[in-house]
Amino acid sequence: MPTTVSAIVVNYEGRKCIADCLSSLLTQSRPPDSVIVVDNSSTDGSAELVEEAFPEVDLIKLPDNVGYPAACNLGMEKSRSDLVAILNNDIILDSRWLETLLNHTAEPWDFWASQILTADEPRTIDSAGDGMAVVGSAYKIGNGDAPGSFPNPHEVFGPCAAAALYRRTMMEELGGFDEDFFLIYEDADLSMRARLRGHRCLYVPDAIVFHRVNQSIGTYSHNYVFYGHRNSECLFWKNMPTTLLIRYFPERCLFNFLAFAYFTYHRRAGAFLAGKIDFFRCLPRLLRKRKEVQAGRRLSNREIRQFLDPNWLRYRRKSLSKL
Repeated sequence: MPTTVSAIVVNYEGRKCIADCLSSLLTQSRPPDSVIVVDNSSTDGSAELVEEAFPEVDLIKLPDNVGYPAACNLGMEKSRSDLVAILNNDIILDSRWLETLLNHTAEPWDFWASQILTADEPRTIDSAGDGMAVVGSAYKIGNGDAPGSFPNPHEVFGPCAAAALYRRTMMEELGGFDEDFFLIYEDADLSMRARLRGHRCLYVPDAIVFHRVNQSIGTYSHNYVFYGHRNSECLFWKNMPTTLLIRYFPERCLFNFLAFAYFTYHRRAGAFLAGKIDFFRCLPRLLRKRKEVQAGRRLSNREIRQFLDPNWLRYRRKSLSKL
């Protein structure tokens, strides 16, 4: 039986970009079997634009902004396909993106990462898959490098969910995205939980996407800093096995100290500290989730360490040098 695919696009205030995204999705060489747009209570007319210009799309208009992970989960509940593509509203897909990914969907892979190029600088990689540092901080592999720097398909920690493909059975096993993350790091958290259970991600370099980076949230806005550093804390304490948590806790403290110094210099200390304070508010619920995550993991500490990057200062220096 042929594999079926649903594409889920989460939209928030995307009037400037949603039409380009959907046009590139609907004109794929192998179009998805269904397209679902979940609108997070946009006020800029983007939901009405989708309704009028793309009648073939199944539009879910939410009365409130429930956050990116909850919107993704609602879209998945609405779909009934074997595979689920999750897409930002600020991406444009190469015409063979989905067809290329589907050529790599055999076992042992359960989720797939695209080569995401920066739309404003198409000769620059935004992400060639995601990596995960031992301190619980996710990073974009190849960020700022030239396209073709990673020419062959290979295993990575996980995909950037700006344009990613997931096997439905895996998503159902994991319970989808963690809706408490609301924004940022929901994809890294899901990848971490998937990897703990032995699921594996393949980077497919010929599956090309162009990304208008941070079109909705802005680079280093209050929300970017608040949710990024609150949720990084949540990922570390929720998912890291106890032995590794103790092992890497001193480095986590150093990571936080350096991040605080950086954001203080750039006048974002308030957002950073607010995120850490909110983490403590989330802690009781987080610890309950931690029990479930650790009970379900199938890999040993040694196997987990193999996909964690110990050189977190290296990529942090690289990312800051571009600002």
